[in-house]
Amino acid sequence: MGIYEAILKRRSIREFKNKAVPYSVLEKCVAAARVAPSAANRQVLEYIVVDGEALLPRMFDAVSIWGGVVRPQEGWPDGRRPRAYVVVLINKVLETELKGDSRNTGYDVGFAVENMTLVAEELGLGSCGITSFNRGKVAELFQIPDKYEPGIMLALGYPDESPVLETMTGGSTKRWLDDKGQRHVPKRELKDILHKNRFP
Repeated sequence: MGIYEAILKRRSIREFKNKAVPYSVLEKCVAAARVAPSAANRQVLEYIVVDGEALLPRMFDAVSIWGGVVRPQEGWPDGRRPRAYVVVLINKVLETELKGDSRNTGYDVGFAVENMTLVAEELGLGSCGITSFNRGKVAELFQIPDKYEPGIMLALGYPDESPVLETMTGGSTKRWLDDKGQRHVPKRELKDILHKNRFP
């Protein structure tokens, strides 16, 4: 699978098979994040891989919203929940010492997560980046020192759904479920967002 094909194929997955993800696969995802672009090569990010059976329900409960209003959190039975997570940590002390700023760090986080999602796609995993989670709960669960800030979580597992990519119609990008429970993800057309040598 080429990179462009992987990008077009990748969708955010929120329902997973009840099948453990080998640690070597999760490690490979983080290895890809490690070499992602970093502003001034500051490299202020670190990662916690979570795949312990006792920890998975606690991580799931730390998530505030699963997929917006597409399906309520209580709609996920245990057997279809993520089988692993990667928590991306921002070393705030190192960021300050290296005279970084939160905007550049935000770009670093985005690059790192994108690398992980594409490697996951290549290896047959589904993934979902999560920003709506209780950072205090996660920090307490892993006794994360104050100098670190949990920036984003990536949920991972073998997909048990196939969201449909479609062209936006009627001016709405709202995701929706059809009568079979399949998720539909509208995207704006290229002609509506691409401007060549001028704007608009």
